[in-house]
Amino acid sequence: MVNIKIKKIFFWILVLIFLAITPCIVYYAMGYRFSFERGIFIYSGSVTLKPTPREIEVFIDNKQVSTGVVNFLNYSYHIGSVLPGKYMLEVRSHGYLPWSKEVHVHSGVSTEFWNIFLPRENYTKIQYPIDNTENFFISPDGKKIAVVENNNEGVRVNVLDVKKEEVLYSFSFPEYKFSKNKKENIEWSPKEGRLIVPLEKNEGEEYFIINIGTEESYSLNNKLNLQNIRKLRWSSDDRNTLFYVFEDKLFRVDLDASENILEVADKIAGYDLSGSNIYYLSKENGIIYRKNISGRGDSEQITTEVIRAQMGNDLELIVYDKDRIVVIAQDKKLYLYNHGEIETKISELATGVLGVHFSNDGKKLAFWNNNEISVYFVRKWETQPSREEGQKIDIVRFSQPIENVSWFRDYEHLIFTAGNQVKIVELDNRSLKNISDLVSINSNKIKATYNLREDNLFFIDKASEIDKLYSISLTEETEE
Repeated sequence: MVNIKIKKIFFWILVLIFLAITPCIVYYAMGYRFSFERGIFIYSGSVTLKPTPREIEVFIDNKQVSTGVVNFLNYSYHIGSVLPGKYMLEVRSHGYLPWSKEVHVHSGVSTEFWNIFLPRENYTKIQYPIDNTENFFISPDGKKIAVVENNNEGVRVNVLDVKKEEVLYSFSFPEYKFSKNKKENIEWSPKEGRLIVPLEKNEGEEYFIINIGTEESYSLNNKLNLQNIRKLRWSSDDRNTLFYVFEDKLFRVDLDASENILEVADKIAGYDLSGSNIYYLSKENGIIYRKNISGRGDSEQITTEVIRAQMGNDLELIVYDKDRIVVIAQDKKLYLYNHGEIETKISELATGVLGVHFSNDGKKLAFWNNNEISVYFVRKWETQPSREEGQKIDIVRFSQPIENVSWFRDYEHLIFTAGNQVKIVELDNRSLKNISDLVSINSNKIKATYNLREDNLFFIDKASEIDKLYSISLTEETEE
């Protein structure tokens, strides 16, 4: 009888343990965790990370945690069963600078960080074999660079092969200097066979055409018998055709038949090319129009509202497409025409603007003055942290001059120079933004350009007191 009673007691103890534990197991499986502070079960949250580099260590409030489930389709990490609350999240990797962010975890929600970038502590610099580098301009495919070299005799333009690290072609222009106008660039033709080179001689401006295939160069001003032409651009439909402005008129010329010059538009304040169209701003009425890239046919009116921008030779028109167009006026006021998903309007976004860049997906517009960078969301951004169309965020402010602003490959970081430092900053403004130095520049020529296609950064720096061209790769390096 005693044994039977003991067995019954033991059985009921097991039943009670089972009844007590089973809800805990079920709750745990459902994502609930017990909070000892509050004495109740709380539905947990999670954190999802997608970092560069891929191999990382994750710390929450200085305690290392498992990197969780790895999704090998997109190399993201999922850390589950995190109690709701505020934490300090840190990501580390050997040889890289750490990343940290104050995060707020909520019940049943994954707090996501899809664009974590850890710069390397030290980058391997590649030096290219060109002395006295004055400036450089990357080709559309990112595989060649036109490098301007100053020497005692004048200017030399070298065409550099990036991967071979060697000069393929070299063109000399004795007694000339490269244009001091910061808005004047060497223009690569769409198929990269020709270059427009802006030069100066005796304070006068002159444009030269370089034909890489035939290794020839000539003065376009002499060919057209015209001075004071400006704003030259290659046409996208013909490798030997370009546009230029003369006396506020826009012209198109075929260099193989330069006697046949087509007047595209009259009384323009500025123009740009996008896709198979030419866009221009009328001086007469402040309206933007477009034409087919051929320059023929009727103009189509794009805007109905007048853009009341101050006109002048320094006015810039920057076109992403017919729905997203920017005007930087003569007085550096920034106007945006945005035919958005919510409304269509022309906005005056800022003053003192020196430059702008649309992200390649057209959803964001970065703009900057001498000391600040801001971003305006032209379209809704749904990835965390989500932003609404029309939202503006201030990115950075420095006392040193800001220049050379460009989008990083994820469109959630910007690369720029502040003083003699090339920096990268994230847009994620959940707590403090991560800002890191990529490289220091010792040259007085503060020029750095990010090459999106090849994921590398080119810049001018000194070697033995000589300005030379360098690059670093921002692609994750594999350990040997």
